[in-house]
Amino acid sequence: MAAYTKHIFLIGMMGSGKTTIANMLSDKLNIPYIDTDKDLSSILSLSMEEIFNSLSEEKFRVLESVYFVEHLKNQQHIYATGGGIILNQNNRDAMEQYGKTIFLKASSNILFNRLMNDKHNKRPFFEKNQNQKFLTDMWNHRKKHYIESADHIINTDKKQYQKIVDEIMEILK
Repeated sequence: MAAYTKHIFLIGMMGSGKTTIANMLSDKLNIPYIDTDKDLSSILSLSMEEIFNSLSEEKFRVLESVYFVEHLKNQQHIYATGGGIILNQNNRDAMEQYGKTIFLKASSNILFNRLMNDKHNKRPFFEKNQNQKFLTDMWNHRKKHYIESADHIINTDKKQYQKIVDEIMEILK
């Protein structure tokens, strides 16, 4: 496979598999990956829960965008983006300019089941609103931006992670 030289952005709702897929792609392509939420959390020395409790969502989105757009000027990475990164026009423009964006699309019932079964990751939005209607409403608010931002859409429902990675590898050829 010819070397892919731009950034690779994985976008999608929380629970869509962005971090797992980014990690697997990183191993396969020998390109470092960054989970933007985890990286921001590390930089601020705060958990995502603490960040959301101390900042409004609006302030968090500004901070996230400044961090994201500045980081893109560095070496090539695979980005497992925060689910709301597409809400900011600057972020959408940056993804279009600096790389290939792949939307990992999952249905709200699949997302709900994954999130309910994931006891290791705190997700501030979901922790406060553990119901499928909340996820459906969030999806309805964001779907236009996910679809418009994506160079490619991969439906992840009922697919094993390796199959998704294989599909992405085909896209990058």
